[in-house]
Amino acid sequence: MKLGDVLKKEREKKGVSAEDTATRLQLSTEDYSLLEGGESEAEVWGPHLAQIAITLETPTSRLLSDSGRSEDTAKGQCGALVTKHRERRGLSLEALADKLGLTTKEVEAIEGGESPIETVGPQLLRFAELIDQPIFNLFYPCGLPFQELDDYP
Repeated sequence: MKLGDVLKKEREKKGVSAEDTATRLQLSTEDYSLLEGGESEAEVWGPHLAQIAITLETPTSRLLSDSGRSEDTAKGQCGALVTKHRERRGLSLEALADKLGLTTKEVEAIEGGESPIETVGPQLLRFAELIDQPIFNLFYPCGLPFQELDDYP
């Protein structure tokens, strides 16, 4: 299963059209179609965001804005918040990279606000608000990583 499958099922459960969802996420309908089709950067960077949240023991939404609300997200803010929470946990950049299975260079890009998380994260947070669910539930529906699910009710 892909993250896009989870998004589609949750959107349909809420009875929201793809067009309305695209507008709410500030995406074109074509870009939203790629997101729901599992053909966007969210497939890679959404799970990275979830793993960062787990590793730093921080709610996913609080890695995107101090308030945890999509309206308060800003470009580069996720990187700064990851750095803040990493330092609060007393982890070095290298230790975080190791725990995430990423290179130090990739974590430097994340913390420098130069990764796709800066775009993907706020979009997924807006989606989570649209369906009235915590963003983390998008990555772990039914308590399991979405990649491990064959189907999602």
